[in-house]
Amino acid sequence: MDWIERERQRVAEAEAEARRFLKRVAQWKAARKEPGTHPRESGAMKRASMDLSRALATLRKGDQIR
Repeated sequence: MDWIERERQRVAEAEAEARRFLKRVAQWKAARKEPGTHPRESGAMKRASMDLSRALATLRKGDQIR
């Protein structure tokens, strides 16, 4: 696999994680009925945020991490 193909794969993974994060945000907003409440969807949203951060870090580092 050449560099361009690996870069495309990293971008695709970051994009998928971004879409997953946005989906979790929408679920969190729908579940949050009252100000000050913490629905269980907040945990899923935070996990998706962490996964997105990792995917973006991998994208930024490129082939340096291997």
